[in-house]
Amino acid sequence: MKKIGVVFVHGFTGGENTWKNADGEKFSDLLKQDAGLANRYDFFEFDYFTKLISIYHSAPVQRVLGLIGFGKNRVRSNKPIKQLSESLDAYIRTRLEDYEHVILIAHSMGGLIAKDYILNYEEGNGPQPTGYISIAVPHKGSLGSVLLAPTMNVNAKEMQPLSDYGDALNSEWTHRKEELPRCMYIVALHDECVPVTSSIPFTVNKSEKFTFSHDHLSICKPNGPEDLVYMRVKSFLSSLAHDHSMNELAATTFDPDLNEYDKEIFVIKMILSGIGEMGIEDAKASFFHAEIISKAADQKDRIILVDLQNKVLGLYRQTFNEHFASSEGNEIFSEVHRLLLDQDAKVLESGVKYINFIHKKGLLQQLANKLNRHVIWSNDVTTDHIQDKM
Repeated sequence: MKKIGVVFVHGFTGGENTWKNADGEKFSDLLKQDAGLANRYDFFEFDYFTKLISIYHSAPVQRVLGLIGFGKNRVRSNKPIKQLSESLDAYIRTRLEDYEHVILIAHSMGGLIAKDYILNYEEGNGPQPTGYISIAVPHKGSLGSVLLAPTMNVNAKEMQPLSDYGDALNSEWTHRKEELPRCMYIVALHDECVPVTSSIPFTVNKSEKFTFSHDHLSICKPNGPEDLVYMRVKSFLSSLAHDHSMNELAATTFDPDLNEYDKEIFVIKMILSGIGEMGIEDAKASFFHAEIISKAADQKDRIILVDLQNKVLGLYRQTFNEHFASSEGNEIFSEVHRLLLDQDAKVLESGVKYINFIHKKGLLQQLANKLNRHVIWSNDVTTDHIQDKM
């Protein structure tokens, strides 16, 4: 399994200390201590220049300091969020060049930078964003930034409620919410900078929003594995790791030379019913894929698979009952699969991305792989006939 990159993005006037708790442990170091996460993820931190007042780092000041022997710092200044997003994009495409997927964990203004990056991501240019964790992010502006407006700080202006940039960014995020990676919004109950109502971009599902008893700065510095913020982020990452694993398994290629199913009951039933060679080979591949995901599915997905299998069985029974008296096994087999394809995005819609039409056909073959007549292709086939071929 290929590892996934996780990038932490700090906020306004932040830095590496953003993620350090009182014991000096970083958020990422706590996550690395979990063996399951360490096996699936590599952790990174994106750093950028952000100061309340950046005049000391400006070019004119640095030139003057250079003339008298003190100008040793690089010329830097606060930059608009859009430009910081472009810098994040360059960092990810360079530092994480060999990764296929990336998850962003962002605090405060860092969440706006990450949002801009996600909205402007182009497929094939760097790892695909598949997760976004918002921690005390001012999606609808920060009241604290209003107080900082006199400093002429460009980012403070952008984070004011109803600022042109902030409003446009949140509007696009809301408009394109169906395209977004999986998101989680963590709210600090005692946030002195970002109002609770601004900590989410729009009305989100309860499963995506978590409010914890922290302030704006403590929310991103979990004290240890028992900290609720740590537990929630760990759960999010574990769930995404499972989804990635299932997607990789679902893409496994069926090799008929390595998977011999000729003595399986579902194959014997098809042979006895006169199903054509290509139909049998297709059923073998479908059975193979259904077996893989069924064995690897977690409890939540198993419930979905059982429900889906019951729906597939219902469609099969409906079709068999309609055709068995007047049709041959091959025709019934074709009609059943035609109906399954027709209902793939309707009755059989599962909401689980890795489950496709092949798996749904395979769920039926799993039911057929039992010594009974619950799934057959010809009414003439009996359990005695099946046993004779086993």
